[in-house]
Amino acid sequence: MKLIASIEEAGFAAYLVGGCVRDRLLGRALRDIDIATSAFPEQVTAIFGKVVPTGLKHGTVTVLEDGCPFEVTTFRRETAYSDGRHPDEVAFVPDLRTDLSRRDFTFNAMAVGSDGCLVDPFEGEADLRRRVVRCVGDARERFGEDALRMLRAIRFAAELRFELDEELRSGLRAQRERLALVAMERIGAELDKMAGGADPGRAFALLADSGLTRHAKETVAAALPGRAELPPDARWSELDDENARWAVLLLAAGMDAAGAGELARSLRFNGKRAARLAAALRVDGDLREAGFWEATDEAGRRRIWIRTALACGTEAAGLWLQAMRAAPSLAARRAAGGCAYWQPERLAAWLREMPAASVSGLAVRGDELVRLTGRKPGPWVAAALASLLERVALGELPNEAGPLLQAASSFTGEREGEAGRI
Repeated sequence: MKLIASIEEAGFAAYLVGGCVRDRLLGRALRDIDIATSAFPEQVTAIFGKVVPTGLKHGTVTVLEDGCPFEVTTFRRETAYSDGRHPDEVAFVPDLRTDLSRRDFTFNAMAVGSDGCLVDPFEGEADLRRRVVRCVGDARERFGEDALRMLRAIRFAAELRFELDEELRSGLRAQRERLALVAMERIGAELDKMAGGADPGRAFALLADSGLTRHAKETVAAALPGRAELPPDARWSELDDENARWAVLLLAAGMDAAGAGELARSLRFNGKRAARLAAALRVDGDLREAGFWEATDEAGRRRIWIRTALACGTEAAGLWLQAMRAAPSLAARRAAGGCAYWQPERLAAWLREMPAASVSGLAVRGDELVRLTGRKPGPWVAAALASLLERVALGELPNEAGPLLQAASSFTGEREGEAGRI
């Protein structure tokens, strides 16, 4: 490639390294393309002029070539990892093999030069053919240096559908307590990649078997599904939304809304994601409490479903429905008498057919109710609008100003079922 040629023309060695070499050999789409070079960062800067100093301490700069970013890192070796995550010291070295020897797994410790020849000192290509995840050198040492590598090993095994090398498994068991040294946001990022990967079921089964998450800084192990709880029929490829995948995992684990929110916060998901997951789990709890799974008549199920969607939000209801449709066995666990009445396509249709899904979608506003009734503004306005919304969503009232105002004129604020209901 042109970038490597430019470095070589300046008198330095340069190679494609790491994941891009692995994925090229596997025939997978290339994502990040990393380059290792004998040139120091200031020399790379001199060659390309304008670069982004993304990690000068570790010898990394980012070069923009044809609008695409490429990380270029000087050959290096690393000393002890006192914090179990970052090297205490980085030293630049002149040769590629030393640089490759510091990497985590054999299939990530390969390089390709401008001549197209593979540099593979640790038999990574053979491990790709064997379909095995194996550490470079001693697994205990690799995991002792960087405890996050243990989660990465599981993620690679699930994503590539590889097996874990026995020595790697032994090293993981020996070093798993060191996961407590890893920041929760890094753990959350790895688990998120597992959930968004090719086979989340296998990833979380391997994770459960490993016992790794029991040693995290914050309690997360109890919130994740065990191997036996994972739905065997989950069709993960149907779920493009990672939050829907997490909903499957948390529903399988028997999580409630409060627990889902707590787990999301522990994994350092942002507030919006935490709220979405908690709302989806609230849908599940509210449906159970309202007797949705025991209702045998369609009208009763529809009323419970629409009321739940209004209470939790139609987005949350849709997220819950995506998860349940992709893993039918989750519904079977909830319907004690069988799933004869489980019709996810009907629930989806009922959501689509709702004339209004929120108060803002009504054809009347709160100030209009105040003028109509002559009453002072207060909590009654929100209660009246909520009552109107439910009747519109259920199809009992048209979403038109006239009928809505007429219905609101008799509202006194009592709860549904009493004289004051709109």
